[in-house]
Amino acid sequence: MSGLRGRWQAAVMDTYGTPPIALVRGRGAEVWDDGGNRYLDLLAGIAVNALGHAHPAIVEAVTTQLTTLGHTSNLYATEPAVALAERLQQLLEAPTARTFFANSGTEANECALKIARIHGGPGGRIVAAERSFHGRSMGSLAVTGNAAKREPFAPLPYATTFVPYGDVEALRSALGPDMSAVILEPTLGEAGVVPPPADYLMQARALCDAAGALL
Repeated sequence: MSGLRGRWQAAVMDTYGTPPIALVRGRGAEVWDDGGNRYLDLLAGIAVNALGHAHPAIVEAVTTQLTTLGHTSNLYATEPAVALAERLQQLLEAPTARTFFANSGTEANECALKIARIHGGPGGRIVAAERSFHGRSMGSLAVTGNAAKREPFAPLPYATTFVPYGDVEALRSALGPDMSAVILEPTLGEAGVVPPPADYLMQARALCDAAGALL
């Protein structure tokens, strides 16, 4: 194997295998490989490139920020972080809400699981959905409803009960006095982009409130 894929195979850990395509550039919803072939990008960076590749507004914003101030960690206050947190308060219509910025979904879920541990204590159980995916760290794996991903790393740090996604009665039956939290994807992603029933998340909210569990 030659070219960029060959270099990948020789230098990058084989966690997911060698990718079948080596991409070199993108614009909008299209990407090009190192052989000049053009593709319609239906993955969008696993659903994070909502505005496509090389969007002029994003390029301008990133360029402006990098020429003004680079990464500062959480040791300092910066205008973009504060402005985004304020905007989230406005969108939520919750002026007392506070934002925790994370680097990834997995890291955000680890934060949520820590809150659940503090809320319910070390013996508190968590309810999650079958076929769900919440990340590959030890905590996030514990609530990921895919046994093939989860079981090789057992024992994991959270006792988790898995129920069918979208089944309100199964969720109701799983809740109990030892329940710390319920963790759900608003749309079941890796299992096939499965939207919930219309009132599922609202009913999950009400069930958690009644049981004293976090959602």
